[in-house]
Amino acid sequence: MISINNLTVAYGGFTLLNDINFHISETDKIGLVGKNGAGKSTILKLIC
Repeated sequence: MISINNLTVAYGGFTLLNDINFHISETDKIGLVGKNGAGKSTILKLIC
């Protein structure tokens, strides 16, 4: 189980992720999609 609450990430004055929350259960299957530069890789690195 993964639970993220009130996560904000900023780089050089640019806010990439602002106050996000999510919960992933053991049986959940998810897909992470978005355009280039949306923060997909960054959020995975933060979780790791």
